[in-house]
Amino acid sequence: MIGRTFTICLVLAAGAGGAPDKDPKEGEAFKRSVQKSIDAGVAWLVSRQSSTGKFPAFKDSRGEVYELGMHALATLAVIKGRHPLDSPEVTKALAVMRRLYERHRNNLKTYEVGVMLMVLDAKYNTPPKGKPKRRKKKKPKVSAADVEAATALVNWLQTKQQPPGLWRYPELGMDLSNTQYAALGLWSAHRLGMKVNKGVIVRMLEITLERQQKKGTKHVPFILDPKLHRSDKEGHRTTSMIEARGWRYMPEERRETPDGKVRKIVYPYSGSMTSAGVAVLAIGRDILGPKDHWLAPARDRQLRRAMFEGLAWIQGNWNVHDNPGQRGNWPFYWVYGLERCARLSGVEYIGRRDWYYEGATRLIPDQRPDGSWPRNQRMRPPGDQNVRWWSDQVDTCFAILFLTKSTPEIRTPPPTLTRRER
Repeated sequence: MIGRTFTICLVLAAGAGGAPDKDPKEGEAFKRSVQKSIDAGVAWLVSRQSSTGKFPAFKDSRGEVYELGMHALATLAVIKGRHPLDSPEVTKALAVMRRLYERHRNNLKTYEVGVMLMVLDAKYNTPPKGKPKRRKKKKPKVSAADVEAATALVNWLQTKQQPPGLWRYPELGMDLSNTQYAALGLWSAHRLGMKVNKGVIVRMLEITLERQQKKGTKHVPFILDPKLHRSDKEGHRTTSMIEARGWRYMPEERRETPDGKVRKIVYPYSGSMTSAGVAVLAIGRDILGPKDHWLAPARDRQLRRAMFEGLAWIQGNWNVHDNPGQRGNWPFYWVYGLERCARLSGVEYIGRRDWYYEGATRLIPDQRPDGSWPRNQRMRPPGDQNVRWWSDQVDTCFAILFLTKSTPEIRTPPPTLTRRER
């Protein structure tokens, strides 16, 4: 498959207590292997399109069919993989997404609305293959049809926010996973020039801060600098002792079992949800902007500190092969979440961990010869939670989105800690 290069890379990554002295991801062999993997994954997705451009719907073990969300996620992965926007595959996929939206608009779900907005963002803000990604540019000129669609989707998300400030499917309470995709959708709309209600964003930020772990591991040595200097000759890095605090899906949930009993579920703090918490804070901060009165210096410092304490939790529970804190649950979703929170925080390293290199050397050897990521390489969770949603197509999309660094980067200054906090 992608082969011997990554077998060597895995050994290097496993043997190092932190980042290697030389940056392996700058090597041409690494870059070629990553691009080969992305191209193979995109080709596999495209091969699954029907003649109309529709990607296969996902049917879970209970018979529920997910059509719009699955199509939108695959379309996003293909565009982020830089398949030509003017190709028949992408052109048809975008047209199909619009038709599916019209079909399902009276029964929309938070995840799929968020991803549809991400697709529209990608349509206008993903450069063609071979051209570098520009960091700063003017808001794109969006077609009237896409402005109309994006406005409707933004309004839907804003009306579905629960009073405390989070989102759900949209029914049945609140959780951080749906909230993350609502935030991603609102941010995509903001990037396209759509107006987003700042009251919605403030409520989202306030409750996300409130739901962070109250007491975590204290005095964790964490390097706040966004970039890692690889030797003393290149400069000194300041290590600060901060508290590592994570997030969880929701505090607890009560479910009725088939025999009529009510079962209480207490959710653990996890990598996937901690990455979601960091992402939500970064997105809200960017939408509000530095001139917003709510984001005064003291509040901004509190928000940035919460983000880096979340990154410290990820550093202390590091595992790119499985979802930290929730063994066997959504490992590919977690790895894509790792990409999001790192890019939205503007960090190349989490602590001493080269998140991209280690994530890539975890994903690429698992890729099948046909370009997909296989069902049989997943971890089986205790009690089989979430097995009903296993899908090679979903995991292939998540892997591509990680490898392409699909999330736009936000440069977030680390918080300045007082001497007492250090």
